[in-house]
Amino acid sequence: MKILFTGATGVLGSEALPRLLAEGDHVTVTTRSDADAALANEQGARALTVDLLDRAAVFDSVQGVDTIIHFATAIPAQSAMTKRQSWAMNDRLRSEATSHLVDAAIASGVERFVQQSVAFAYADGGSQWLDEGSPIRPVWDVLDSALEAERHVDRFRASGGIGVVLRLARVYGPGRASADFIESVENRKLPIVGNGLNFVSSLHTHDAGSAVVSALTAPDGTYNVTDDQPQSSRVILETIAEELGVRHPRQVPAWVSNLAVGRATRLLTVSHRVSNGLFKEATGWRPKYSSALDGWAEIVRNR
Repeated sequence: MKILFTGATGVLGSEALPRLLAEGDHVTVTTRSDADAALANEQGARALTVDLLDRAAVFDSVQGVDTIIHFATAIPAQSAMTKRQSWAMNDRLRSEATSHLVDAAIASGVERFVQQSVAFAYADGGSQWLDEGSPIRPVWDVLDSALEAERHVDRFRASGGIGVVLRLARVYGPGRASADFIESVENRKLPIVGNGLNFVSSLHTHDAGSAVVSALTAPDGTYNVTDDQPQSSRVILETIAEELGVRHPRQVPAWVSNLAVGRATRLLTVSHRVSNGLFKEATGWRPKYSSALDGWAEIVRNR
């Protein structure tokens, strides 16, 4: 395949890119820095400097491409995640950039468009399993731009292309973000909010990378990409603490958390027990880490 891959040098893209190149695909990677361009070139991809918010530049970038993978995001650091303004660039990449890419894909006759989305935009499901047909009801408006991106993919489908939306669960893995998370647990700065019984569906970065490759053969559709065994937020945090050999996290009422971080509290208490059955059936994909308990334990041991 001739692929244009946005976000290929990011946390998830860097897991997928080597796999795509190993398959023999010709991958053009969009970059905005010399360091990222050099990294992509070293791996055997073609680096292309392009501003995804520049419509004309995006149209130029898709010439000769048959597949687009749009994974470019701007997720803020953990310390800034509760501040709504920190998500402004991420919103633009999911709304404006996706719009430009879809318009360019339609105009250029691109065959397949793979879009990153989120599995935690579903309504609170309690202990019930959630699938792709479950009600969508984001608990915080930072998730709205992901749903806007999905609507742009709907336009691509309507034009006759194959649109594949991957609703990723909460991603974790080796690296800065997880290091900050582990440090917060270690220093007891990350409490259990509420009773901690809400389900959290998780996805290791390794499995996110393999899912991107599987998406290239998936039928047109929207798919949940998550591990097999969602765990409660309490069990996840307490397991990490036990692996670290520290005391369990404190427990605070949701109203106290709400005073501190506002609506972001809902992301910590909403219950999402998300099923990956459709994606597994459609592609044969299987997660290496079936439970976040296994993945987090390995990360703590290897840090």
